[in-house]
Amino acid sequence: MASLALLAPAAARAQTPPIEAYAALPTIAMVEVSPDGSTLAYLRREGASTKVVVQTRTGELLAAVETGALRIAEIDWASPDHVVVGWLTNEHFPLGGNKGRFMILDVLNVRTQTYERVLKRADHNAYTSIFDWRPGTYRGEPTLFVTAPTFEGGDLTYDVYRVDLDTGRGFRMHRGDSDTRRYVVSSTGEALARTAYQSDSGFWRLSTRTGTGWREIYTETALLDGPGLGGLGRTPDTLVLARKEGDRGYIYSEIALADGSVRETFDFAAEPDGFFHDASGKLVAVGWTDTYRQYRFFEPALQTAFDTLSQVLPGRQLQLTSFSDDYSVVVFYVEGSGESGGYYLYDAARQRVSVVGRSYPGVPGDAMAEVRAVRYAAADGRQLMGYLTLPPGREVRDLPIVVMPHGGPASRDYAGYDWMAQAFASRGYAVFQPQFRGSDGFGLDLLEAGYGEWGRKMQSDVSDGLRYLVEQDVVDADRACIVGWSYGGYAALAGMTLEAGAYRCGVSIAGVSDLREMLREEERQGANGDRNPAVRYWKRFMGASGPGDSSLDERSPARIASRAQGPILLIHGRDDLTVPFRQSQMMLEALGGESERARLIALPGQDHSVLENQAERTRLLRETIAFLEAHNPPR
Repeated sequence: MASLALLAPAAARAQTPPIEAYAALPTIAMVEVSPDGSTLAYLRREGASTKVVVQTRTGELLAAVETGALRIAEIDWASPDHVVVGWLTNEHFPLGGNKGRFMILDVLNVRTQTYERVLKRADHNAYTSIFDWRPGTYRGEPTLFVTAPTFEGGDLTYDVYRVDLDTGRGFRMHRGDSDTRRYVVSSTGEALARTAYQSDSGFWRLSTRTGTGWREIYTETALLDGPGLGGLGRTPDTLVLARKEGDRGYIYSEIALADGSVRETFDFAAEPDGFFHDASGKLVAVGWTDTYRQYRFFEPALQTAFDTLSQVLPGRQLQLTSFSDDYSVVVFYVEGSGESGGYYLYDAARQRVSVVGRSYPGVPGDAMAEVRAVRYAAADGRQLMGYLTLPPGREVRDLPIVVMPHGGPASRDYAGYDWMAQAFASRGYAVFQPQFRGSDGFGLDLLEAGYGEWGRKMQSDVSDGLRYLVEQDVVDADRACIVGWSYGGYAALAGMTLEAGAYRCGVSIAGVSDLREMLREEERQGANGDRNPAVRYWKRFMGASGPGDSSLDERSPARIASRAQGPILLIHGRDDLTVPFRQSQMMLEALGGESERARLIALPGQDHSVLENQAERTRLLRETIAFLEAHNPPR
C-alpha cells in the first residue's frame, strides 16, 4: 500500500538562508583521527582559502597548508608526522580497454608543513596515478604501500610500491601481470592476494600468495557484475569475497586465504558500501544504507561508540569516518533531523561527545526542510520509494514541485542533507527524488528491473511518483518542473520530450541527449563493442545492440526535440570527461539554438560530478532557481 513515512520532524521556522549558503562547499570535511587518537587532520574552507589542517584535539595548530585548486578527495594518516592527501585529476587512465579515474597522492609532513608527491621518483618507470593505498611499516618504520601502473618494455602492469614518506620515492615490492587489477597488502607490505580481470572475455580470478608464486583460489567469467573483494576478513587468514548468485544478488562471504573455502556467509540487510579495517587490516565493521545508514560492528568498542551517539543524537544519521587504533576515539559524520552536517568525536575514556566542526554553518539545523520517505506503486504495480523534501512553513497541499531524479542510473539518493533539494525547498518548492527501477542500493531486483528500460519504465517510474503525489493532493500537477544531473539530466530532457506536457520546464545538468553518440564516444575513449566494459554497461540499461541500434533514436531527446512543450535550461561543464559537453550542445542545436525556449550555460574548467569552484557552484544554483521561479513561480 502506498504511504508517506516521516523520516524527520518538521523544522521550526527560521530565517531562510541565502542561496550562497546552500551552494557552499563544506567548511570542514574528511576528518581523520591519528592512530594514537591525539591529533586530527581535515580539510578546512574559509572564503577563497582551502587548507589541509592538522591540529591536536585540544586545539593546538600543527599545520595548515593551502591546497590551491586541487580537488581533494581523501585524507588519511600514514604516521604521527605524515598525512596522505589524495586529489582527483581531470584525466582518465586506460584500464584494459576501459577508462578509469585515478588519484594523485601527496604526503604532508606535519613537522615541515611541506608536500612530497608520491612516486615522483621510483626505481622503475612508475606513473604517479595511484589506484589503491594503505599505511604500514617497513623494517619497523612507517611507510605507505601504493598500487600504481608501471610501463616498461612495452608492458603496462599494476604493481605495489613502498613509498618513503619524507621523499615520496617509490620502491617496487610486487610486480603484477598484464591483467592484474588489485592487491590485498598486509601492514608490512606482503601481497596476500590479488585479483585479475580480462575485459575482453570478462574472466576474473582471485589468487593468493604461496611462497614466491601465486595460487588461484576463485575464478569466474562475468562481462558485468563481476566479483569483488572487501579486503581481509575478521582474521588475517581470510578475505571477504562478494559474488553475484542468481536472484539472491551479491553474496558476501568470508573465505580462507589458503584455498578459498567459505568460512562464513554474511547476512546484511542491504548491499554493503563500506568496509572498515583496523591498522592490521582486520575487518571491524561493514556499512550499508537502506532508508537510513546502518552498520554491523565486529569490534565491540565501535558498537559502543555508535550506540552512545545514537542516544545523544536521536533521529540523526551517523556515518563512521575514523577511529584510533585502540578505538578510544571515534569520529562520525552526523546529518538529518535538525542537522545539516557536522563531525562529532566520541571519547571513550572521558565518556564525552564533542563537535569537531559544522560542515554547513550557513544552513543551521532549524532551517532544514523536512524530509519524508514516500512509497508508491508504478503503473505496472512495482513498489517504489522516493524522498520528498517539503518547503518549510507551508501547508502540505497543492505545492509546486521540482522532480529531481538521480544520476547513475545505478545510483541512489539518501535521506540526509541534499544541498540542491534543500535549496529548492527553501524557495517554496516540494522536491521529489524518486528511486526508480535501475537504482542501486535497494536490492538486485530493483536494479535489474531497470535493464533495457532506459527511456522506458525507468522514465515512467519518475512520472508515476509525481502522479501519486498529485493524487494525494500533496502537489499541484500544473506546477511541476524536472531537474536532473547526469542520467538525471537525461531524465529531465526525456521528461520534456518523451513525456511532453508532464512538466512546465526542465533543467538538464551534464545530461545525455543523444544515446547513439554517447555510445560512440565510449567506444572512442576505450575499446569497441563488447570489449569495452563501459559500452556493455550502457547497452544493458539502454536495451540496445550498439550505437547503430535505431531504437535509441526514439529515446534520444536531441532527436525528438520538436516534441518539447516547455522551456529547457542546459548546464554543462566544459571539461566533462564522463558526459561530453557536446551532448548539451547537440540538444541546444536541436531546440533551435539560444532562445526563450532553450539556453545553455557552460561552466569553464568543470568536470562531471562535483563542482569544486564556489563561484560556479553558486552560479549553477542561482541560474537554476531563477529559471524555476520564472517558469514555475512557487507562489
